[in-house]
Amino acid sequence: MRSKPRTILLRYSDNKLGESKGNVIKQVNDTSVMRKILMIPGPIEYESKVLNAMSLPTMSHSSKEFVSIFRDSLLDLSTIFGASPSDSLPFIISGSGTLGMELSTVNFINRNSKVLVVNNGYFGDRFVDLFSRFTARVDQLKPSLGESVDPRVVKEKIDTNEYELMTVTHVDTSTGVRNDVKKIAEITGKSETLLVVDAVCAAGGEYLDMKWGVDVAFSASQKALGAPPGLAVGVAGKRAIERMEKVQPLSFFSDLRKWNSVSRGVLESKGSYFGTPNTNLILALSISLANILDEGMDARIRRHEKMAGAIRAGIDALGLEFIPKKAFANTVSAVYLPDGMDSKKFLADSENYGAVFASGLIKDIASTYFRIGHMGTISATEVMLAIGAIEGALKSNGYNVKVGTGLSASQEYLTENS
Repeated sequence: MRSKPRTILLRYSDNKLGESKGNVIKQVNDTSVMRKILMIPGPIEYESKVLNAMSLPTMSHSSKEFVSIFRDSLLDLSTIFGASPSDSLPFIISGSGTLGMELSTVNFINRNSKVLVVNNGYFGDRFVDLFSRFTARVDQLKPSLGESVDPRVVKEKIDTNEYELMTVTHVDTSTGVRNDVKKIAEITGKSETLLVVDAVCAAGGEYLDMKWGVDVAFSASQKALGAPPGLAVGVAGKRAIERMEKVQPLSFFSDLRKWNSVSRGVLESKGSYFGTPNTNLILALSISLANILDEGMDARIRRHEKMAGAIRAGIDALGLEFIPKKAFANTVSAVYLPDGMDSKKFLADSENYGAVFASGLIKDIASTYFRIGHMGTISATEVMLAIGAIEGALKSNGYNVKVGTGLSASQEYLTENS
């Protein structure tokens, strides 16, 4: 017998689920709630142990237990970024990826410094907006939509010796384009220009190594690093630290000198304070980072490559096109909808079929495409559910598709690449 709908309430006073007439979050029918997978480019689906950590009693941020957890997290983060904590600055700070963007730039420039931005889309625009608060001397390299930046063009710019700092987005979340950070780092490493890498949609799912010549790299907890939103993370290398000591602070909360003393203290197993760390989130992150290293970085990235390939095989079989021309990311795909299809209805129908995708971010074409996140614990299960939902939503919106076409192609890819 079907039960009556009941009201589910989160009691903020004790963080338990209960029934009440006030503060209603959602009314659901216990017997008919559909499980939907989150296939957006962050936040993602998280491992149960990571989520369980968020419900544990909060520790004192100055306790030995927490300092030990924080220390392990900084060390594991350094390993994942290919950095040595002895001559670099790993940081984990409460905030979003945008905070990471600010932390990783304003500490290494002066007012009116000349900077270079590789701009592949939405977050390249954000870098330009950020720098506009501090300098008017911002140059941009803007590849055509769907193209990665040509390292030869980067070299031409860097060889002018004009730029104190350069930024590049490793994987552009808005388009799914991946830039060749290794080749770019080889160029900037031979110059005086510091290289800052936005690895928000890359770290944990793409090859990234500070030893390539990357000076600063940052990310956020909620993407391929596999923890809930709320932490800006990253590493500043030796050249960046030396530069930081020569410039005047342009911010207070984002002053890495302050956070350097915190990280150094934690790495020495001592408590050090500037701002209160998010203890529960750092605990969750510590579990996820340990899981990443237990899997092994090579194995993890190969898994991401395989799942991304299976997604592309299914999309190709359905006759849809991607925004990237060649430089496909392991972690996110940006896919054009059939001409004239209502993107909002497509996304709503996809959700009804059990998968939540993201809308477009590039303003001029936002209604013509959608984005699929495939990172973290992504497996064949999520791939098949996602492709099945896309097929169903396409058919519901009048697209001439034989159900099973995309699924068959994805399954064949997975089998051939097992």
